Amino acid sequence: MRWHTVNYKAEDSGSSLVDRGWWLSDLPRLMLFCRLRGHRPVVDGFGPREAGLHAARWVVCDRCGVRPSPQGSLDPEKYQVGDPYTGPWIPLTRVAAADAWMALLGLRTPPVHEDDKGKPGPWPESPRGGFGGQVVVGSRALPGFSIGFEVGNCGSEHMLDMHLRLGRLLAIYVHTEQFGTWVQRRFNPNGYDSREFRLAVVDWQFRWAIWGRCNSWLSTDPRWQQGYFSFDLMEKLFGPKRYSYEPVGDEQVGLVRLPEGDQYEVRLLLRRERLGRPRLRWRDRLSWSVQWTATPGIPYREGRSIDSWCVRVDDEAVQEGTWQTAALIALGAKMSQMRTRHGYRPRTKEDG
Repeated sequence: MRWHTVNYKAEDSGSSLVDRGWWLSDLPRLMLFCRLRGHRPVVDGFGPREAGLHAARWVVCDRCGVRPSPQGSLDPEKYQVGDPYTGPWIPLTRVAAADAWMALLGLRTPPVHEDDKGKPGPWPESPRGGFGGQVVVGSRALPGFSIGFEVGNCGSEHMLDMHLRLGRLLAIYVHTEQFGTWVQRRFNPNGYDSREFRLAVVDWQFRWAIWGRCNSWLSTDPRWQQGYFSFDLMEKLFGPKRYSYEPVGDEQVGLVRLPEGDQYEVRLLLRRERLGRPRLRWRDRLSWSVQWTATPGIPYREGRSIDSWCVRVDDEAVQEGTWQTAALIALGAKMSQMRTRHGYRPRTKEDG
């Protein structure tokens, strides 16, 4: 069991009185039904089975969501997501032999027997999970009231997510990692859209979600399931306040060097941002941002990377023609902050 906290107040230049994140990780999962009755293996995966489209299949426990190791690589043409898995498994004797060879030869991946390719292995003996959250007091960036409960999807890092926000007074966020997988498997087993219940009053709007998709801007849910009602008189008279982005110039190529010693080539595109209402264009608020893209992405934690984002630059950097340098500095600082938050350090040549 490990306990870790981060003081975000040190990063936000004092915009809140308290802003602290916490994690309680490496906790053993109980999984009482699975320990008493054994796991219930089913086929999991993504993608359709039509020829020419990318798809993948593996094995997972339908109750606790634990995957065997290896998880298996099944034929999408033969196995359908949700079906019970009754196929072959890698024998425990060969798994033990592979582990012995790994220890003897210092291998990172175990040698695979020819007859075991694609098969799932044994279930992990002691699956782990964790809890995390954040407490914010007196933040100027958190107006309005909101309460919500979220159920993750089959690819979520957080299985369950809860929050309570009381305007600028107090905000509490709590999430689980792996704990609560039974709920996700029962109520949201397919696809990669997390679902939520939410009530909020913010920006002169009353917003609701009743088992709605979390990315509301991409949602096709009916209005009764997810929507909002505005009681903003300015919006009624002059239209909603919205952002618009206009590319300026051609895409540029830059090299971002991070404090940890690694560097990445990124493509930069300067954009003019506009925030305003359709019938009040003369009052639009203008600013600059730079959208960056990296292929492959820039890692910020083990197994996770970001391949596209945007950073802000000021008018002076654009007028002097130094916006590329300013964007690379801002990008490097942001990625370094995220790495510090997650305790990530990339491998270097000296690490082997």
